[in-house]
Amino acid sequence: MSTNPIFLSYLINALELIAAVFALVHYKKYVNSSERYFLLFLWVTFFIDAILGPLSIFLKLDNTWLYYGYTGISFLFYYWWYHTILMERLYKIIIKVLSVIFTVLYALNSLNVELHQYSFIIGASFLLIFAGFHLHQLFNSDYTLKIKHKLSFWITIALVLFNIGMLPFILLSKYFNVWINNLAFTSIFFILNMILYSCYIIGFSWTKKKYNHF
Repeated sequence: MSTNPIFLSYLINALELIAAVFALVHYKKYVNSSERYFLLFLWVTFFIDAILGPLSIFLKLDNTWLYYGYTGISFLFYYWWYHTILMERLYKIIIKVLSVIFTVLYALNSLNVELHQYSFIIGASFLLIFAGFHLHQLFNSDYTLKIKHKLSFWITIALVLFNIGMLPFILLSKYFNVWINNLAFTSIFFILNMILYSCYIIGFSWTKKKYNHF
């Protein structure tokens, strides 16, 4: 495999496309659940990363705000999704409160590029909390023995593994002077994306319609 950062970024785009295609092919399995919105989300992600991002570079435009905006919207999308699938009223209240806090902090951090990494840290930390809520709900439900057929389980596992991997790297990156265009960052980012989208693909492939109805 080539170690060129650009090549690795193309492989990430390929993973995004494959996951989006799997989401489309298996759409009828989860059409009646909140996970149906992931079909659009994955295609938007691919469009931004594979088309808008490279296009902005070709036109010599600063795409910092494109990705910063997308990251914020992504977190809010995940928060909203967890709000729809969690049953406990307390969990829903916590999601609402933390979503407001995240939105305010994200907007404030947008005023200073140096603070952007803290926006991700905050967003990922909140997301892991919500993922924990969902796993607790799943393991205390009738789905426990059939959990591998539950699409929300695989999405949650994907998000947990990706963000647990990203958080320490983002926290330590400034101490090692690792920037987004460096091979070290791109390689780690590729591995985490491979884990993320592999879980998505498994989820779309293994899920069954009768386990996706809310």
